[in-house]
Parts: sequence; C-alpha cells; structure tokens
Amino acid sequence: MTISITPHARRAGATLFLSVALTLVAQAQNVVVKGDVITVDKKPYAKLTKAGSMMMKDFTLLTLDDKEVMKAKGNITSLPNNETFIYYMMTFQPGGETAEMGKTGLNFAQQLAEALVKNEVMRDGQPNPDGIKRFTEAYGEKLSAKYAAETAAQNNAKPLEYQMVERARRGPAAIAFNKRTQRTEIIQDDKVIGYLSLISNDKGHSNWAVVLPDGLTIAEVNIEAWMADSPGARDITYKMLVKKDNKYHNRSAVGGVGAAQQDAVQYLVLGGYL
Repeated sequence: MTISITPHARRAGATLFLSVALTLVAQAQNVVVKGDVITVDKKPYAKLTKAGSMMMKDFTLLTLDDKEVMKAKGNITSLPNNETFIYYMMTFQPGGETAEMGKTGLNFAQQLAEALVKNEVMRDGQPNPDGIKRFTEAYGEKLSAKYAAETAAQNNAKPLEYQMVERARRGPAAIAFNKRTQRTEIIQDDKVIGYLSLISNDKGHSNWAVVLPDGLTIAEVNIEAWMADSPGARDITYKMLVKKDNKYHNRSAVGGVGAAQQDAVQYLVLGGYL
C-alpha cells in the first residue's frame, strides 16, 4: 500500500514541528530580565525599558543599540461581575503589527521576555520579521474586544432564580462527607441543603461548586490551594462566583482549603444565597 502525503499535510507537519522546536528551545534557555536588559543564557539579547506607575507600567523593546522595536501599553479592565484583568496592547515598529497579551503573573516583564525569546522576535540583535509574525499570531486574540463583549453579556444577564431548602436557619451550616453516598453535604437544621462538588484540583488550584439538592449549581469557589495548604499559611484569599447576582465575591479565611470552604458556605447561608 502506498501512502500519499499531501502538500497541506506537509505544511501542517512542518508548522507543528517548528512550534514544538521553539518551545523546547525556550525551555532550554535561561531568560533573565535584569534592569533594562534581557539576557539569554547570560548573553545580552535586547533591552526592555519600563515607564509608568507601580500599579501599571508600559514597556518598550529596544535593540541593544537603542533602536525601538515594540511598545507594550498596559490596560486594566473591570467586568460587571467584579473580575479585573490586566492586558497589554503591543505595536511593532516599523511595520505596525499588533498583538495583545494578558498578564498571567506578578512579573509581566519576565512573562513578556520569555514570549519574545520563545518566538525569536530578535535575531542577532535585530528584529526578526518571521519571529514577529509568529509572536503576533500567538497573541492575535483581541482581548480588548473580548472583554468589551463580556461586559455587554454580563450587563444583559439575568440573576439566577431558584428555591432553597426550607429549614430553620439556626446556628452555622456544617460540612460533612457522607461515606455512603460519597458526597460532601452541607447541613443545617439536620437537613441537607446542598453539596460541595469538586470541579478541579490541580496545578495549585482547588475549584468547587456549591450545588442544591436538585442539582442546580448556585456558586463556584476558586481557591489558590498551593497557598492555602503551604506550611505556616494564615490568611488566604479566594473568590466565589455567586450566580444569584452574577458577581465574584472576594473573601478570605484562616487555614487551608477546608477553612475556605466553610467560610464560603457560611457566607452563602448568611447572605440568603443558600
């Protein structure tokens, strides 16, 4: 049997190979931002200057001889559900190519430097057109338009309406694991008023749904588990999406994941959400 490989398949395979190769190269290299200089394996790669306030900085990518390559302007957007996002709009010179990148950690300069190196935006100290093209394709999603659409959708969303379990609201609600049903129950007045259902628990994040007995999810609790369960942890923060008002409620608790769950349940009960 003869297997025929089409030109499209060849191109797709080549693109996949290049993407994997670039990722492996970036992982193998040691990218460091020290002062205004990006170094790769301790060798100067480019300059990355900063301007602005402590809360929001703008960045300019320069060659080592101070030729401007790219400007990155920071933006903060707050959605009606109380979520806040920081993203950067980038423009390359002289071609005017654009890209938008969301901030994913505390150190955006490092995040940006690693992305620039991974996509080979610079080569031999000068802008690399092929690398700039890869970078703008990798970060081609228009976050500004995405957040504007999400804002409009949330403004038009109707609060979730539902019936809670009738019971006497005396004393705190308890959380207990039922070995027979293998479910984590929320109990008040000796009645099961809801369940805690695991959504995900990986990469340092513990996410749980608060579910009514009829199966309706009324809230989602997002806990930074790596911080909550680290040795010596005290106050931890978490956020909870409450679907009755379509908003994230920011809370804190003392202890680990269990303490955050208990705090979330009490907050929902006392607030009339559960």
